[in-house]
Amino acid sequence: MQIYSYGGYLMLYVRTRWLLRGLLVCLLIAVLAVYLPGCASNAVDHKIVQTVHHSNIGDTVIVAAEAPADDLDPRAFRYYVNAIILEQAGEVTHASENYKRALQYHPNSHEIRLSFARTLLRLQKFQDVIAALEVIKPKDADVYRLRAAAYRAMGQADSTRASYLRLVELDPRSRGAYAFLAASYRKSNDLDSAIWACRNLARLMPNDHEIWYELGKMQASRQKYAAAKESFRRSIEVRADETNVLAFAQLGDLYQAEGFADSALAVYETALEIDPENLVLNRYMAAFYVEADSLDRALPYARKVVEISPQDRSAARRVGILYFALDSMGLADSVFSNLVRSGDLNVSNHYYIGRIAVLNDDLESARDQFALVTQMADSVCQGWLDLGYVYRRLKEPEKELETYRVGLTHARDDESRDKLLFALGSACEQYGFIRESIDTFEELLSLSPDHAGALNYLGYMLVDRGDSLLYAKGLIERALSIQPESPAFLDSYGWAFYRLGNYKEAMIHLKKAAELDNDPVILDHLGDNCKAAGDMEQARLWWQKALEQDPDNEQIKKKLSR
Repeated sequence: MQIYSYGGYLMLYVRTRWLLRGLLVCLLIAVLAVYLPGCASNAVDHKIVQTVHHSNIGDTVIVAAEAPADDLDPRAFRYYVNAIILEQAGEVTHASENYKRALQYHPNSHEIRLSFARTLLRLQKFQDVIAALEVIKPKDADVYRLRAAAYRAMGQADSTRASYLRLVELDPRSRGAYAFLAASYRKSNDLDSAIWACRNLARLMPNDHEIWYELGKMQASRQKYAAAKESFRRSIEVRADETNVLAFAQLGDLYQAEGFADSALAVYETALEIDPENLVLNRYMAAFYVEADSLDRALPYARKVVEISPQDRSAARRVGILYFALDSMGLADSVFSNLVRSGDLNVSNHYYIGRIAVLNDDLESARDQFALVTQMADSVCQGWLDLGYVYRRLKEPEKELETYRVGLTHARDDESRDKLLFALGSACEQYGFIRESIDTFEELLSLSPDHAGALNYLGYMLVDRGDSLLYAKGLIERALSIQPESPAFLDSYGWAFYRLGNYKEAMIHLKKAAELDNDPVILDHLGDNCKAAGDMEQARLWWQKALEQDPDNEQIKKKLSR
């Protein structure tokens, strides 16, 4: 280290004029340095020589000072002040070297060591920062703040978190620490700890609406709904404009989830008054009315979503589905057809075009659309079921049966398999393939023994044919044990007793079925049971009621004409 003479300093003065602009600041720093913790035990009056020295080759600058008190090594003071000046001038490397030299003469100075560590941090010597701070005892908030910054820069998340936790113990006002902890805990999915950190951040920054919003989202995800609602309300209180409409949406969603539909609606409407073009809010309103089964009120909001986001094909598709549900088949068909023409490959488009075609009795078009559905989504059983139904309407039984059989080869889950087996079994029965129907239903029951529909169908089919009556009755009893209030199952059970000649027991179950469902088949069965029991007057009353429900039933007409 070279110290220049006063004459040398004077010659360099002009060349280092920019340093002198900060001289007054440096003088003040030098005076304050007298009082820094660890530099001196008593106040010492230092007089700084008004000359700044700089070498031509960038050597370290030295500021001369009068000798300090005996208890402080003047060399430490001089290097320390010199480092401050260099740091102010942007010479961080040289500043760090001077702090290091100062520590050689005064190693226990808390302030010098902290300043040294800060320059090491700026120089990205992160391990050196940790080493420099390690010897400081006791460690205060500034130490943990620097440690956390170094660990964070090295990507050591656990050590960073530990340092920030110690920091907030010592300084509960440290916003940066709580911000890091909140993000860190959230990333590791420790939401309870993230909520704790975010609540402290909200305490320190109560006028930041985004903090309240994020806190509310985390509380809601932890099912702390009361706290979440309060956080969203606080967010809205801080900022109730278009930049914070998501807080309204979240608050309304919580009200809706709790069953407070009126409160949810009020929140959504308030938010839409603030920002009527908001995409999220219009989606929320559409979904709200769909869930409330007010499809006509959902439609304007769904259409608004399409208006705001015309490239959103999913939004357009939702509008088409609403038109379909509201029986606006022409508008629905237009939406789905336009989507197909635009290149949208979503299978739902063809599914709804097919359903609209069925309703319009355009069975050939429906067949073609459902065939496309089975090609595009061969594992979705609904396409196979709809295609089979169209073949039935087209009176092509073999194609219907083959459709179900092929669909079964593509079924990838138990539910799809069971639906296709049921459709195949019932179609076989209707087309007179009784043995195949029985085999199909028994296969279904071997795979899903508690399939109530299959138990009842097979049981009733056997009862109606007079085959294996006790076995059939047992099947129906199993179905009733699963769905004891099903009018169809009760009717089947009563019909089993009718076939077994137990008309009194049959009447009990048939009447109960009729109380639950005024179905003409059940009423017809009641008439037949009364006739078998010898009560023709009651039989005619039941048949008359059945005919009122099914005026075109020729069999009932024949019974009444006798």
